[in-house]
Amino acid sequence: MSDYARLGDVLSNLKRYEESAGAYNRAVQMLGPNAKPEERWPLLFLEATSLEEANHWPETRDLLGQALALAPDQPIILNFLGYAKLERGEDLDTAEAMIRKASALAPDDASITDSLGWAVFKRGRTKEAIEILTRAAKGDPAQAEIHEHLGDALYKAGNKFEARYSWSAALITAENDDAVRLKAKLDNGLTPANAAP
Repeated sequence: MSDYARLGDVLSNLKRYEESAGAYNRAVQMLGPNAKPEERWPLLFLEATSLEEANHWPETRDLLGQALALAPDQPIILNFLGYAKLERGEDLDTAEAMIRKASALAPDDASITDSLGWAVFKRGRTKEAIEILTRAAKGDPAQAEIHEHLGDALYKAGNKFEARYSWSAALITAENDDAVRLKAKLDNGLTPANAAP
C-alpha cells in the first residue's frame, strides 16, 4: 500500500473525506497506466467511497463505474453502486440487478443480503423483503441498519409488534441520527418523517 493510500485511510477515519479522496486519487495516479486491475480497482473504490461521504455523487458514480469495469464480479463494488443508486431512486432495475449479482457472488454477506432485501422492499415487494431481511438479521445480529430495515418492512406488512422488536434490536447499536429516528419509530410507528433512508 502506498503512502498516499495510507494517508487516504487516515483522513477517511478523521472524516476529512474530500482530502481522503484526493489522497486515494494520488495513489491511483502513482500506479500509472500499466497497473494491474486488481491494484487499481480497490483504490478507485476507496476514492469513490470518500467522495460519496463528501456528497459528490456524480464523481462517485463515475469512479465506481471505472472500478466495476476493472472488476465486474466484485460484490463490494456491485453492492455499493447498486445501493447508492437505489437510495437516490436512479435506474432501479439496474440497481436491483447489481445487488442481486452481488448477493449471488457473496450469499453469506449479511450487508449485501440487507441491500437486496431493502431493494426489494423499496420496489414494493414487502413479503419477499421480509424473508430476505430476516436472513440478513440472522447473519449479522449486531448491525442496526439491518434490524431497522426489517422493522420498517414488518411494520408496512402490519406486523407492528415484530417491527417494534426489530427497531429495539437496532437501537442497541445505533448512534446519533439513527438512534433518534429509531426512538421516533418506537414512539410513533413508521411515518414518512422517520422512514429509513
